[in-house]
Amino acid sequence: MEALMALRQSTGMSRCLDCGKCTTLCPLVETGVVSARRIAAHDAEDEEIRDRGAGLRHCLTCGACETRCPQGVRFTEFVRGLRDRIAPGARGPCPHAGVFQSIARSMAGPAAPGRSNAWIGSDLQIAEEGEVALFVGCLPFFEIYFGDDLGIRPLEIARAAIRILNRDGIKPVVLDQERCCGHDLLWGGDRPTFEALARANSDAFSSRGVKRILTTCAECCRTWRLDYPEVVPGYRPKVEHLAEFVAERLEAGALKFRSNGSATLTYQDPCRLGRHLGVIDAPRRVLSALPGARLVEMDRTGRDAVCCGTSGFIHCDAASRCLQGARLREAAATGAGTIVTACPKCLIHFECAQAEDRRRGNREKTIEVRDFAIVADSGLETRDRAAGGGAAREESKPGGQR
Repeated sequence: MEALMALRQSTGMSRCLDCGKCTTLCPLVETGVVSARRIAAHDAEDEEIRDRGAGLRHCLTCGACETRCPQGVRFTEFVRGLRDRIAPGARGPCPHAGVFQSIARSMAGPAAPGRSNAWIGSDLQIAEEGEVALFVGCLPFFEIYFGDDLGIRPLEIARAAIRILNRDGIKPVVLDQERCCGHDLLWGGDRPTFEALARANSDAFSSRGVKRILTTCAECCRTWRLDYPEVVPGYRPKVEHLAEFVAERLEAGALKFRSNGSATLTYQDPCRLGRHLGVIDAPRRVLSALPGARLVEMDRTGRDAVCCGTSGFIHCDAASRCLQGARLREAAATGAGTIVTACPKCLIHFECAQAEDRRRGNREKTIEVRDFAIVADSGLETRDRAAGGGAAREESKPGGQR
């Protein structure tokens, strides 16, 4: 009980005024499943043992409740701390039969996993060691699991990132010893395995001289930037999402966009990138700089953006589908033909929601979903084009129009 009370103190939960501001912002409140206010009002032991209100199972940890809290309660940390205390056998089932959690755990042992980098291709340049690295994360596994079913190719996100870096004269380090960042395990309550992954990844990248790590995933970025330093304080590389890097290099004139047709885009702020890390302007600066592209905003954006419905593959149910459907309708209402996101899980969840609608015969207008890296890559000018040479790969317009 003392540990639980210490958790309430350290996260500020003991300062909760029961004012209800968090309730007005929680995206799941309307479903009747979760209420941050209700969890805060419970005795900590009640929440841990009885899980009253199903808060621990269903909370998205999106952080929306924290944006208006007058007491600065770190509610997401409180939920994560309680999940750490639940015995593995008492945790709820994970979506997709927990396959991604199982993959992550399989990588946590002392032996390096030796993942294949054959997907990179001979036209892209990478290095075995150097100061700049691209952390690929679970994109190879997403490709296998979701590629054919949803008609998406998550590995093209990584290839697009490498092309962007190559155009800036950078050969990024891409390690075949890379392991899952451990985000889903950390937020699901398996801290020991997460810490093993954090140490293994840090050792692998530091041994190659890496001082700057770029990610295409909002969750990987948050994990490397905020959570790894708690486990491996001696290794502090600069960690950025690709959107931050591209915005910086565009403004420096190192990267340039070319005219590439017209499109109307809207942008989905991933929770881990927008609210957790405060990276809101960078992706918008890039998308707004695309010649011929018009960026239009949904009603709720930035720190007020709505979660895509599932964080960390911890749970996915009817409430998640409701959130995804509502967010897609909000995006379509802007008049945009494409919704761009900077997190592959947002991409997967939105595509999955639309695929399910189609299977059910829903004929509502759908909106194209694209990843930030692919959109940025499709608009960048290459040295070959600048010199009048032909480009070997297919070109696409900013919004994905051919």
